[in-house]
This record gives sequence, structure tokens and C-alpha cells, in this order.
Amino acid sequence: MPKESRLSKWKWPLIFVGSAVAIIVFLSATKPKPNKTEVEETAWQVSVAKVSFSDQSPEIELLGAVQSPFESELSAAISADVEKVPARTGTKVSQGEILIQLDTRDTQLLISQLEADILDIKAQITSEENRYQADIDSLKQEKELMDIAAKSVERQAKLKQSNLVAQERYDQARSEHARSVLTVTSRELAINSHSARLTQLKARLQRAETALKDAKLDQERATIKAPFDGVITQVNAAPGERVQVGQTLLKLYDQRAMEVKAQIPNRYVTSINRALSDKQEILALADHYGERIELVLARLSGEANRGAGGIDALFVPVEGSDPLILNSTLKLQVTLPPLSAVASLPVSAIYGTDRLYKVENERIQAMSVSIMGRRLSKEGKELVLVSGDELKTGDKIITTQLPNAISGLKVDIRER
Repeated sequence: MPKESRLSKWKWPLIFVGSAVAIIVFLSATKPKPNKTEVEETAWQVSVAKVSFSDQSPEIELLGAVQSPFESELSAAISADVEKVPARTGTKVSQGEILIQLDTRDTQLLISQLEADILDIKAQITSEENRYQADIDSLKQEKELMDIAAKSVERQAKLKQSNLVAQERYDQARSEHARSVLTVTSRELAINSHSARLTQLKARLQRAETALKDAKLDQERATIKAPFDGVITQVNAAPGERVQVGQTLLKLYDQRAMEVKAQIPNRYVTSINRALSDKQEILALADHYGERIELVLARLSGEANRGAGGIDALFVPVEGSDPLILNSTLKLQVTLPPLSAVASLPVSAIYGTDRLYKVENERIQAMSVSIMGRRLSKEGKELVLVSGDELKTGDKIITTQLPNAISGLKVDIRER
């Protein structure tokens, strides 16, 4: 095919495509352009608190239980019938007040018998002493008789050798001498045994006197009295009932020695120990059946609670406070020793566990702090005590919880 024919075949399509492209370029160049608008960055409305440092006392809330170190169970010291029961559960009693009276007739009979035994033993001691003196006096005479009998034997022996006396009289003289020797020997034995017999009698007397004292003590114990000023919590006896030795009759506790036991977390133990060593008072407040009770920390327990993460603290009511009720549960607001150079901020200023945000040039900047404790404001709002190297006096700390808080975020401080 000739070259000119091939060019004419493609000429019109090329012209058509070129025209279309030119039209598209023209339309694109001449279409109206929209006005450009700049998007303004959002500033989040926040409240702030200014930082100021001072010495402040943290406060912690603890749950305590009222107990008494003198909670007594009074039991029967003798087996006897119950005669009277003046005590009633819940009543307040004074030291020495009669609570239960047991029948004392059995103990009185025993006392009378022991007193008679003592009189008998004393009489035996007197008799023994008289006998001893009589033995001493008799021994002198019996020795004289023994000497006479000995001389008689000598005379009879001489006469017998000269055949001037019969054998019978010589034997009789010897027999009388032997009897006198036996009598002296028996008397000497009685005198020598006096000390042992007297010791035995005195030992019996001492046992009888001891038994008498014990019986009189049992008679006194038949009258069960209050060992201290307290409150009765349980009565287990009734008139006419027979009680046995060791049977629990009554329970009461000393109202003057009440304590509140609460567990102190481990992180506060060191500062509390230091304060107690320095004779600083650690006070606590509690609501006790509608009454505001003030307590003071008396001591810490001598051992840690295994697996509990703390040590028991024992608080006692200050003088003049209303008495506590045993086994009641109290919520304590404890004021700890003061901390130096700490700042107090609303709880809402804390992000996570240890992060704050301060405002600088309308932007927020994160910083890490140490949480030193908490306390209540005069208005009753909870404040957190913080310290940190990055925290400075006058810093504006945001107290509004922002869901998207991040360093560099723009904020607008809301005036209060």
C-alpha cells in the first residue's frame, strides 16, 4: 500500500483524539477553584490547681475491731448449789460487786471439821511436851533404882561365893537389875524419840491449818465478785443449779481497758515506729454508734500478720471518751506523722498511679511524682499528697481527667 494512503487512514482519528485532549486540558484549567480553609486546633477546657509545698500529715482509713485484753471467764472453784444470781447480761458492774452466790454449807462443815482436827493435834502436842518432861524426871529415878539393883547384885554375888546366900536370891537380884536396865533403856528411847514425835505432830498441824485456809478460801470463792469494773456478756448459772469445779458461770470484760485493733499497711510502719520512738501522738477519729470517738495509738503488735501485708496497731480511747462496746467494728480516720515539703492536689489530678500533667504555654506536659499519702480537706474532699523532682512551686497542674491526655495537647484553662 502506498505510504500516503497509510497516513491518510490515521489522520482523522489522531485529530479527534488530540482535540479531545485539548478540550479536557482547557476545561481543567478554567474550572473554578474552591477557597482553602485552615482547620483550627481544638483546645480542651481544663481546671488547674497551683502547686505549693508545706508540711502536711497524711490520713489513712482503717477498719478496726474493739477488743479487751481483760475479757474474763469466771468459773466455779467448788462443787455447790447456786444460791443467788444478781448478775444480768449487759449490766455494768463495779469491782467487788457480788455477781453469783453459791451455797456455803458444805464448806462450812469442812471448816468445822478441820478446826476440830487442829484442836486435837494441838492437844496432842501439849501432851507430848508434858510426857517428855515426865520422862526426863522419871529417868533420874529409874537410873537411881538401876544403880541400887546393880549394888544388890554385887552383894548377892559376894555372899554366894561365901555360900551365905541361896542361888535363888542371887538370881532374883540379877533379875531386878535387868528389869531396871530395861526400864532405863525404854525411858531413854522415849526421850530420844520426842523430837521426831513432836515434828510429826507439828507437820500434821501444819497440814490441817493449810487445809483450813484452803477451805476458808473456797468459802470466800463461793461468793463470786467482779474482779474489775466491767460489763457482763454472759451468765451461765441459775438459782438451784448444781455447779461443778471449773464450770464457767459468767463472762465479763474490763470497760476501762478497751482497745481497737486495726491493721497498718507496711508502707506506713517505719514512719509510725519512728513517731512512737519520738513520743509523738498518732490520733484517730471513729464513729461509734453515732458518737465521735477520739483515739490514740498505744503500740504496734510484736509480729507481722503472715500474708496480710501489715502489722496490727492498737488504739485506745483518749481520756473522757465514751466507753467502747466489745467486738464492734469501727472505721478509723488515722492522722499519720507529718511529711515535709509535700503538695496536696485533688485526686482527679492523678493519672494512672504516679503521673500528673502541668500546663506550659497552653500545652500539657507529663511528669512522674511519688504518692506520699492522702488526707481530707476542710470541705471533706479527698486530697493526695505528692512530691517529685520535676514538681515546682507555682506549677499549674490540671485537675480535669482528660480521656486523651498526652504531652503537647493544647488546653484552655477554665477560670473558677
